[in-house]
Amino acid sequence: MVVIAGSASAVLYFLFGTGLGDATIVGTAILVALYLVNLQVARTRDRNATQRQVDMVSRGVVQINQEVQNLETRLSAVENGFPARARDEIEPVFVEVEVLGTLVKQMAEAVADLETRVTEMPALMNARAGGGYIPPQPGLAPPPMALTNGHASASFPPQQPQNTGDGWRDPGAALWGAGSGSEDPALRDAVKRAVEASRIDLYLQPIVTLPQRQVRYYEALTRLRTDDDEVLLPIHTVPIAESLGVMPTIDNVMLLRSVQVLRRLASRNKAMGLFCNISPMTLADEKFFPGFMDYMDKNRQLAELIILEFTQAGVEAMGPLEFETLSALTDLGFRFSIDQITDMGADFRSLSRRGFVHAKIAADRLLGRAPAVAGDIHPHDFADLLVRYGIELVADHIETEAQVLEILEFGISFGQGFLFSPPRPVRADVLQGGPVPASSDRRRAAV
Repeated sequence: MVVIAGSASAVLYFLFGTGLGDATIVGTAILVALYLVNLQVARTRDRNATQRQVDMVSRGVVQINQEVQNLETRLSAVENGFPARARDEIEPVFVEVEVLGTLVKQMAEAVADLETRVTEMPALMNARAGGGYIPPQPGLAPPPMALTNGHASASFPPQQPQNTGDGWRDPGAALWGAGSGSEDPALRDAVKRAVEASRIDLYLQPIVTLPQRQVRYYEALTRLRTDDDEVLLPIHTVPIAESLGVMPTIDNVMLLRSVQVLRRLASRNKAMGLFCNISPMTLADEKFFPGFMDYMDKNRQLAELIILEFTQAGVEAMGPLEFETLSALTDLGFRFSIDQITDMGADFRSLSRRGFVHAKIAADRLLGRAPAVAGDIHPHDFADLLVRYGIELVADHIETEAQVLEILEFGISFGQGFLFSPPRPVRADVLQGGPVPASSDRRRAAV
């Protein structure tokens, strides 16, 4: 700026002949003007830089405010949602503890009743052996409604009680013969001790689609174990358990553990149904069933996956109380299955209205190799008849490939039996601390 002002003064003085004083004044004025212009430019530049920084800080503040608001929203959601979520997660545990407490109480009462019956048993056996009249005993339970129930279904063929096809034997057949053994004190004591010690294991057997053979359902089966961890088959234990009145206790354990299995299957995104065999007398048990219904009312999403299974003989023996219980279970989302069908001419339309959506019949009986009361229904038309009523037919006790080929001609879409898989025990971790099979030669665990 000084050079420019000096150059302007020199030009005025030497070229234009301006006086030295005037040239100096003009040069000074130019110098001041240039200084002012430079100052204004510098201020404008500084102001623009400051404004950019202010804008940057403002954007940062806005972003921080947004993040703070998001954080406040998340904290508020956590504060408001944590109690409800914790309550939802803990409440089922409390309900299970309450139900298990009821089960323990029932088992204690059952054990006390069993002790009374055991003390009365010698006198009854002596009287029976002498052929004398035996008066009704108040401590004895009424006779069972059926010799077997669903607990013996689709598990071990009755014609081969000692050999299941995989090297697993039934100690009851060796100790008490091929009969039911319901009058054998040793077998009764074994059942009593197994229930008392809660040696009640859960087994699963798959139900597969035909002809693809993909697992669509599982059937839950209970097995009692002796003091030596030998497994007793239902063909020997169910009649005794029914006569002793402990079937509701066994069914209670099975249903609770079935819910645990369903939770594991649901965690794997497997919406897979589970057939659960229960005794009709369990429906009328006023100690067990109200608590179980309250428990399932809080787990309705699992109730829709449980299919309660009854034998045809058990269904025919049901009275108004049992049917009223079935209606209440239907309202909770339960569906039912009828097992061990021998009469193909039964009123399946009425069963469909009561919530029965599945039916099971032995493959040999369907193929005419076992006796059955077929009525006017030909076995080839049986599956189509049930479909018209909304009931899906399952052929069980399938043991050979030849049976599969013949069954496919009947239009049956589901099969079950040892050909596909024997019943396998459920792993202990699935049962969340349930009984662990002690024998090392036990069959490979399921689930």
